[in-house]
Amino acid sequence: MHDEDSIMLSVAPQYARAILAGVKGVELRRRPPRLQAGTRAWLYSTLPVGHVVAMLTIDKVVEAPLTELWRRYGSHAAIARPAFDAYFAGLDRGAALIIRDVQALKVPVSLQALREEGAFQPPQFYRRMRAGAPKALLWDRELHPAVQVAVG
Repeated sequence: MHDEDSIMLSVAPQYARAILAGVKGVELRRRPPRLQAGTRAWLYSTLPVGHVVAMLTIDKVVEAPLTELWRRYGSHAAIARPAFDAYFAGLDRGAALIIRDVQALKVPVSLQALREEGAFQPPQFYRRMRAGAPKALLWDRELHPAVQVAVG
């Protein structure tokens, strides 16, 4: 599938591992991204890992008051309450990206390989993937079967 509206989503290595293990089905963000339901995302595990490790689907984006975000999604976010509070310090609202259909790449793609395909800077949050490099490099990768995460 060559989805012209796919994105690259950057997450810290511990959260990438939790997503791949099927225990994290919600990615928290301070601001809601403008993404359509069903957006396909390449999962980039930030340094020191520095690899694209999976393809997943953003089922939906939920913006809500922090107390509601924690109540509805805290158990699916692979984060302790003190870290949640620190991440959202100074805000009243936040966003939850609900994840589904996580497919690990059989061979992760390194930051070095992405840069060899052309100028590439990993996104701070996410970036839309347009035709060409590094998208062409990623679409040729084999994926493992999807892991489902139940998020209530």
